[in-house]
Amino acid sequence: MKPKALITAMCVSIATVILILFMYDYLGRRAADALNSQGEGAERLNIRQQFLQELSSKEQLSQASVQQISGHYDVKVKDYYVKVTYKDEPDVVYVYDKNAKEVFVLTHILAEGASKPDDPFKHKHRFSPVP
Repeated sequence: MKPKALITAMCVSIATVILILFMYDYLGRRAADALNSQGEGAERLNIRQQFLQELSSKEQLSQASVQQISGHYDVKVKDYYVKVTYKDEPDVVYVYDKNAKEVFVLTHILAEGASKPDDPFKHKHRFSPVP
């Protein structure tokens, strides 16, 4: 092999390795950012406060009845939602979204045992969508 061709092949190989390492690092960071995307902290706190205000004003339920509340960001729909656990139902998590009218609506009920009927859930009527 000619020395010039050998040097060219080595340069192309080194450039390829550098490009692969750069892409690996870049794609890894982008994937980690996408997986860890929780939304802005202030917005997550804001959605929690909005929910608690509506809970007390529209549902006449105090903040003391809530065991746990957390604001989350949904990457797919690019919007925030809240997960709520009430003190009288510690094993059930209610998920509420805001609809187009900026009103909270119950979207999911997460509970142990997917075969449970809807009847035992005490708070399923809160922010239920109107038919």
